[in-house]
Amino acid sequence: MGIIRNQGNGLTFNVGDEIHNNSIIYTNVNQEIIVTTEDKIKLVLIKTRETLKTQRDWITPVGLFISFVTTLCTSEFMDAFNQDKHFWKAIFVILAIISFIWLCHALWKMYKHWGCDDLDKIIKQIKLIDESPPKNESVTEP
Repeated sequence: MGIIRNQGNGLTFNVGDEIHNNSIIYTNVNQEIIVTTEDKIKLVLIKTRETLKTQRDWITPVGLFISFVTTLCTSEFMDAFNQDKHFWKAIFVILAIISFIWLCHALWKMYKHWGCDDLDKIIKQIKLIDESPPKNESVTEP
Protein backbone atom coordinates (compact mmCIF):
# COMPACT_ATOMS: atom_id res chain seq x y z
CA MET A 1 0.00 0.00 0.00
CA GLY A 2 1.11 3.53 -0.51
CA ILE A 3 1.40 6.63 1.57
CA ILE A 4 -1.23 9.28 0.99
CA ARG A 5 -0.28 12.95 1.51
CA ASN A 6 -2.57 15.92 1.52
CA GLN A 7 -0.83 18.79 -0.27
CA GLY A 8 -2.70 21.52 1.60
CA ASN A 9 -1.95 20.88 5.28
CA GLY A 10 0.80 18.22 5.26
CA LEU A 11 -1.42 15.36 6.49
CA THR A 12 0.23 12.00 5.84
CA PHE A 13 -0.93 8.46 6.60
CA ASN A 14 -0.04 4.94 5.47
CA VAL A 15 -3.06 3.10 4.01
CA GLY A 16 -1.53 -0.32 4.70
CA ASP A 17 -0.97 0.48 8.37
CA GLU A 18 -4.51 1.83 8.71
CA ILE A 19 -6.01 -1.33 7.21
CA HIS A 20 -3.75 -3.55 9.31
CA ASN A 21 -4.43 -1.72 12.59
CA ASN A 22 -8.18 -1.07 12.16
CA SER A 23 -9.45 -4.16 10.35
CA ILE A 24 -10.40 -7.68 11.30
CA ILE A 25 -9.38 -10.16 8.64
CA TYR A 26 -10.84 -13.66 8.48
CA THR A 27 -9.24 -16.41 6.44
CA ASN A 28 -10.82 -19.53 5.05
CA VAL A 29 -8.28 -21.13 2.75
CA ASN A 30 -8.45 -24.81 3.77
CA GLN A 31 -8.85 -26.96 0.67
CA GLU A 32 -9.34 -30.59 -0.24
CA ILE A 33 -7.52 -31.61 -3.38
CA ILE A 34 -8.73 -34.50 -5.52
CA VAL A 35 -6.24 -36.10 -7.89
CA THR A 36 -7.84 -38.40 -10.43
CA THR A 37 -7.67 -39.39 -14.06
CA GLU A 38 -9.61 -38.04 -17.01
CA ASP A 39 -11.42 -41.33 -17.68
CA LYS A 40 -12.78 -41.48 -14.11
CA ILE A 41 -14.14 -37.94 -14.39
CA LYS A 42 -15.70 -38.82 -17.77
CA LEU A 43 -17.46 -41.84 -16.25
CA VAL A 44 -18.91 -39.77 -13.41
CA LEU A 45 -20.01 -37.04 -15.83
CA ILE A 46 -21.65 -39.57 -18.18
CA LYS A 47 -23.59 -41.03 -15.24
CA THR A 48 -24.57 -37.53 -14.09
CA ARG A 49 -25.65 -36.55 -17.61
CA GLU A 50 -27.88 -39.64 -17.79
CA THR A 51 -29.41 -38.71 -14.44
CA LEU A 52 -30.12 -35.14 -15.56
CA LYS A 53 -31.58 -36.43 -18.84
CA THR A 54 -34.04 -38.70 -17.01
CA GLN A 55 -35.38 -35.71 -15.08
CA ARG A 56 -36.81 -34.20 -18.26
CA ASP A 57 -37.55 -37.31 -20.35
CA TRP A 58 -41.14 -37.53 -19.07
CA ILE A 59 -42.24 -34.25 -20.66
CA THR A 60 -42.70 -35.51 -24.24
CA PRO A 61 -44.70 -38.66 -23.40
CA VAL A 62 -47.00 -36.83 -20.98
CA GLY A 63 -47.71 -34.19 -23.64
CA LEU A 64 -48.49 -36.85 -26.25
CA PHE A 65 -50.62 -38.86 -23.83
CA ILE A 66 -52.69 -35.81 -22.90
CA SER A 67 -53.11 -34.93 -26.58
CA PHE A 68 -54.27 -38.43 -27.57
CA VAL A 69 -56.65 -38.77 -24.62
CA THR A 70 -58.09 -35.31 -25.27
CA THR A 71 -58.60 -36.23 -28.93
CA LEU A 72 -60.34 -39.48 -27.97
CA CYS A 73 -62.63 -37.70 -25.50
CA THR A 74 -63.60 -34.73 -27.63
CA SER A 75 -63.53 -35.90 -31.25
CA GLU A 76 -66.08 -37.60 -33.41
CA PHE A 77 -64.09 -39.70 -35.83
CA MET A 78 -65.14 -39.81 -39.45
CA ASP A 79 -64.20 -41.83 -42.50
CA ALA A 80 -61.12 -40.31 -44.18
CA PHE A 81 -58.40 -41.36 -46.61
CA ASN A 82 -60.30 -44.54 -47.53
CA GLN A 83 -60.32 -45.67 -43.87
CA ASP A 84 -63.27 -46.32 -41.59
CA LYS A 85 -63.88 -44.10 -38.54
CA HIS A 86 -63.28 -47.11 -36.27
CA PHE A 87 -59.81 -47.47 -37.77
CA TRP A 88 -58.94 -43.87 -36.85
CA LYS A 89 -60.29 -44.29 -33.33
CA ALA A 90 -58.27 -47.50 -32.93
CA ILE A 91 -55.12 -45.69 -34.12
CA PHE A 92 -55.58 -43.01 -31.45
CA VAL A 93 -56.29 -45.62 -28.76
CA ILE A 94 -53.09 -47.47 -29.72
CA LEU A 95 -51.10 -44.21 -29.74
CA ALA A 96 -52.50 -43.28 -26.31
CA ILE A 97 -51.52 -46.70 -24.93
CA ILE A 98 -48.00 -46.45 -26.41
CA SER A 99 -47.51 -42.94 -25.03
CA PHE A 100 -48.78 -44.10 -21.60
CA ILE A 101 -46.28 -46.99 -21.59
CA TRP A 102 -43.52 -44.56 -22.65
CA LEU A 103 -44.55 -42.19 -19.83
CA CYS A 104 -44.48 -45.00 -17.25
CA HIS A 105 -41.01 -46.04 -18.45
CA ALA A 106 -39.74 -42.44 -18.25
CA LEU A 107 -41.19 -42.00 -14.75
CA TRP A 108 -39.61 -45.29 -13.63
CA LYS A 109 -36.19 -44.19 -14.90
CA MET A 110 -36.62 -40.84 -13.14
CA TYR A 111 -37.55 -42.63 -9.90
CA LYS A 112 -34.48 -44.90 -10.17
CA HIS A 113 -32.17 -41.89 -10.59
CA TRP A 114 -33.92 -39.72 -7.97
CA GLY A 115 -31.38 -37.82 -5.86
CA CYS A 116 -28.37 -38.90 -7.91
CA ASP A 117 -27.83 -35.33 -9.12
CA ASP A 118 -26.86 -34.19 -5.61
CA LEU A 119 -23.49 -32.43 -5.80
CA ASP A 120 -22.19 -34.13 -2.65
CA LYS A 121 -22.94 -37.55 -4.16
CA ILE A 122 -21.19 -36.58 -7.39
CA ILE A 123 -18.11 -35.46 -5.44
CA LYS A 124 -18.15 -38.76 -3.51
CA GLN A 125 -18.25 -40.63 -6.84
CA ILE A 126 -15.24 -38.65 -8.01
CA LYS A 127 -13.44 -39.40 -4.74
CA LEU A 128 -14.42 -43.08 -5.14
CA ILE A 129 -16.20 -43.12 -1.78
CA ASP A 130 -18.76 -45.92 -1.78
CA GLU A 131 -21.70 -45.43 0.59
CA SER A 132 -23.11 -48.92 0.13
CA PRO A 133 -22.12 -51.75 2.50
CA PRO A 134 -19.32 -54.03 1.28
CA LYS A 135 -20.55 -56.95 -0.85
CA ASN A 136 -18.75 -59.65 1.17
CA GLU A 137 -20.15 -58.62 4.53
CA SER A 138 -23.61 -59.74 5.50
CA VAL A 139 -25.87 -57.77 7.77
CA THR A 140 -26.86 -59.74 10.86
CA GLU A 141 -29.86 -59.07 13.01
CA PRO A 142 -29.23 -58.72 16.77
